[in-house]
Amino acid sequence: MMQFEFEKAIQYVEANLENDLTLNDVAQQCNYSPYHFSVLFHQYFGETMKSYIKKRRLTRAAEHLKHTETTILHIAVKYGYSSQEAFSRAFTDLFGITPHKYRQTQVPIQETNQKTSPQWYEKGSETMNDTIKLLQEKIEAKAKYPVNILHILNGSHMLNKFKTHKLMNSKATYVSFNEAMCWGEADPQIFSQSFIEKRATSLRTTEEGYRGNVIEALKPLFEEKFEIIVLWFGDDMFCQMNLITIAAYLEQIGYNGDVLFCMALERTDEMLDEAYELDISGYLEVYKAAIVNRQKPASQMMPVTYQAINMYLTYREEKSPIVKYIRGHAGDENLINSLLKRFPEYGLGDLQYHWMIQEHQSL
Repeated sequence: MMQFEFEKAIQYVEANLENDLTLNDVAQQCNYSPYHFSVLFHQYFGETMKSYIKKRRLTRAAEHLKHTETTILHIAVKYGYSSQEAFSRAFTDLFGITPHKYRQTQVPIQETNQKTSPQWYEKGSETMNDTIKLLQEKIEAKAKYPVNILHILNGSHMLNKFKTHKLMNSKATYVSFNEAMCWGEADPQIFSQSFIEKRATSLRTTEEGYRGNVIEALKPLFEEKFEIIVLWFGDDMFCQMNLITIAAYLEQIGYNGDVLFCMALERTDEMLDEAYELDISGYLEVYKAAIVNRQKPASQMMPVTYQAINMYLTYREEKSPIVKYIRGHAGDENLINSLLKRFPEYGLGDLQYHWMIQEHQSL
């Protein structure tokens, strides 16, 4: 019943993002007192209603920047900001890019709509499959002559879904990056012996097991020449940390072909219908700062990556909504399933949540 009531509340918020919204207005949709609703919303989604509404308004504003020629000032006022300057500060704080720059580049951002349905590749929806096929057709059409194309997918599960739903072009090569770079230690030299040792330890496996699962799966990347490399990754933290690592590796080896990014919107079970051309210069610096040293990078990056890094740097701290939820639900038999539903923007899997539960419920 609670999930149904929250869905009503979210629908009400979506329909009124351009209007004045108070906690009392939204709480009434669920027949709760403002206080009770506020507590339950925070417990259920890991953030306050005010924070959620702010993110949704800024995300909707980004859509207007991308798809209309409406002035930035008009968009700012439309979504409750008293000035263009205040709107720009809030926009930049969330996405790591100014509204003006975003309108010029239209780089991908993370979807912020709350939705607890399974990830898109669990559904294998025909709409998603059609988009994937169309994206590949567009990529091939842009090549002026026959070229070798490598598709790198986020994980073997995604690769299996491509196989199952016949989404592979027989002329291209497909591999999976079977990693969880959002967890554990990493070495500055990607895929070096030291890197492999650190990653095997972090993922609680053997070096042999890591080589067999991760390195062997990427064999074509190491041994063959490709003019185009396509990265198929989601907009959640998990996927973005993996994307950073692959892009950084391509910069590390001096790859000079085209790199394209096809992004799945994990919360809404959709895929962006355009492949974004990725400039890999600077990704090695981002990788070393964020993943190796756990510091905020100074480099400019895609908003979706900026958002993911902000989550990555804090998700295991005491103030993290995930940690708070784990501590508040000790002994819950379905805790991992609850975490998977409530925090889709992080993209963490069963294993990572299991390890976090071990860490924080044993203290």
